[in-house]
Amino acid sequence: MRCSRLIRAALAGLTLAGTLGRSAVLIHEYALRGTLADNLNGSPLTSMGGQITALGYVFAENQGLVLTSSSLSPSSFSIELSFRFSDVSGYRKIADFHNRADDTGFYVLNSALNFYPVVTASTADILPNVDVHVVLARDGATNVVTGYVNGQLRFTFNDTGPLATLTATDRRLILFADDPATSYREASAGTLNYLRVFNGALSTGEVSALFAGGAPTVVPEPPTAVLLVLGGALSLGRWLRVRNKVRPVSPVLRGTRRRATVPSSPWFAPPPFSS
Repeated sequence: MRCSRLIRAALAGLTLAGTLGRSAVLIHEYALRGTLADNLNGSPLTSMGGQITALGYVFAENQGLVLTSSSLSPSSFSIELSFRFSDVSGYRKIADFHNRADDTGFYVLNSALNFYPVVTASTADILPNVDVHVVLARDGATNVVTGYVNGQLRFTFNDTGPLATLTATDRRLILFADDPATSYREASAGTLNYLRVFNGALSTGEVSALFAGGAPTVVPEPPTAVLLVLGGALSLGRWLRVRNKVRPVSPVLRGTRRRATVPSSPWFAPPPFSS
């Protein structure tokens, strides 16, 4: 298990190397290509009724996803999503932080980014059935919350309430599902392309780099990666043993030591022997 975790973390981290500073730490990454698994070997996402496909998670209204994470800070975090909504009129919930116990949360409001009941972006740049890159970041030290669309800052506010903190004991984050306060009416169907979750608040520059970088790499299953590495190492070792065994036998030992037979290898063909 430890080997699997290290391999996943190393491979997933390659896509972010050199682009992010140290203010935020990636703790979950969901490429959502036929699986709800975490590239970093954390807990998988839980479906609320949608369908995972080769091109993302497809959901009807209120068929969102649930993330529970003991490693996620409830007050200092960043959420990066690439998704599209079929309906962006009125309120359409993106994320709920209070286990749907109230109506507060992260929304699209008439094509603009919104955190209810505090702030709405002045630019309405979220279109129906068009992919959008959205980030919400909360700094636990300052209580400042910032929202971004396609790498551009769209709002900021001081969350003294606080409203943008995870209140459930299992640090549950609910995506694309409305709450009973509005009879579950403020939701949209759509597709989630990928999701990343960080501890700490991403800076404006880091958000821009993530938007430019695009989707995460799909990480192969650990057994596949391990077999590729071990298979190459074992084949190299076999070739070296064969190479050493086929050297000419000393005349002193001739007759008492048999020359080794060169085995065939599917990976490496030993060089031809010349006496």
